[in-house]
Amino acid sequence: MILQAIETTQEALEGIGVLVTPAAGNPPAPGEDFSWTTAVPDLGMPAGLCAGRLECRARPMRLAKMERHFRTPELLSAVDGDAVLCVAPPQEPGSGGLSGLRALILRKGQSVVLDAGTWHWIPYPTGTANVRFMVVFRAQTGDDDLDFFEPAVAADIAFQLRLFQKSEDF
Repeated sequence: MILQAIETTQEALEGIGVLVTPAAGNPPAPGEDFSWTTAVPDLGMPAGLCAGRLECRARPMRLAKMERHFRTPELLSAVDGDAVLCVAPPQEPGSGGLSGLRALILRKGQSVVLDAGTWHWIPYPTGTANVRFMVVFRAQTGDDDLDFFEPAVAADIAFQLRLFQKSEDF
């Protein structure tokens, strides 16, 4: 199976979670030092949170395992590079695997909150360097809230590096 990676948008996260990072912000007003915009007023995160640093090694983009957490949403924030994040909506795995499986390109600086029960796996850096993520979820999630799934057939992720050309429209 080939899984085509697509850009991370709110539409691409439908049924899976929330895009936290707005596409654009408002610059500070003249004479002001900063600007603030509430991106998402309620993330639906429980009390008793923990944060961690996840560093993902560049490796072949082959999805052979996924995990989910029943008791917590999970915030993933790409700190210093782009990566592909494989996700599927909350569901019980069937004999054919997971329906709605998608590969999202999470750009440096983008953050998403995955709904509780969303299937996901360790992000795949798009280049040759490791990529760091900040992860936030319920405290003790790694100890008591991990469920794994290994599909009968692994998915190869199709990722194309798009080179952007200068446009007169900008």
